[in-house]
Amino acid sequence: MPSFRVDHVKDIKGLAGYLEKRFESHARSPFRIRISQEEECLTVLMDGCIRKNGRKYLSVLNNLSDMLAEYILKSYEKNILEKIITRFCVGLPKSDRDEIYRIACSRLYTQAEGNLGNLIETRRKLISSKIAEYLRDTENLTLEGFVTFRLGEYVSRLETEIERSIRQYYIERQYEEYISLLSAFVRMQVPRVPELHVFVLKDGRYKVEGTGPFDIPEDVTEGFGIKKGDPVIDDDDFMIGFLLTCAPVRIFIHNATSFKNKELLNTIRIVFQECVLLNE
Repeated sequence: MPSFRVDHVKDIKGLAGYLEKRFESHARSPFRIRISQEEECLTVLMDGCIRKNGRKYLSVLNNLSDMLAEYILKSYEKNILEKIITRFCVGLPKSDRDEIYRIACSRLYTQAEGNLGNLIETRRKLISSKIAEYLRDTENLTLEGFVTFRLGEYVSRLETEIERSIRQYYIERQYEEYISLLSAFVRMQVPRVPELHVFVLKDGRYKVEGTGPFDIPEDVTEGFGIKKGDPVIDDDDFMIGFLLTCAPVRIFIHNATSFKNKELLNTIRIVFQECVLLNE
């Protein structure tokens, strides 16, 4: 009867329970588990009808490797991420490391993008293939040692994700500082226009109008090269500069869903708290 021994697991009973549930989900599972309490290891037994290195044996081996790979993702991955962050972020305070960890987890587990499942599946397949390759040559698997010494490519991919998360963290922090400066500037400004209407045009430009009788001051339109009969702004950078100069008490953005630069729209909403989005 072919068998595999798995030991040096931080939670041997947890692994046993996890595998048993997975085995139960298969109507005719070829596996059984035996736990040795003294040695803190478990043995996975296969049906006696399965011959080692036969076609069915290799299929069952791949199935078991998939289950162990899922267990590693669930039980080890976040700890590996924390270790990578500690190694990459020497000197950063814990609050910064925690924020980088949050960003990494968001990228790895909670992104709303359609390929999130594919990203997790890619990691699972990579680990599974390494386990199957290893078990074809040996019947003993030291799980924690395997994670440490045999999953270099997998860990390398996590390191790449942490590097991206670090870059994202600094970009977000710079953005927060940028927003803070803009907000402080607006608070110090005397409003030149009580209310300002921004119409998002189909070609991505912005038409701007005041609310009568308070039109946009001529020195502002002239400074930004805006024609009085065709008050249109072409450039996103000009747009934020124009709004800061006008410092309106309230902004109405028409056709807000047509706003192509979502980051600019978000900046306007944060800096100008009285910002009303209209979808017409």
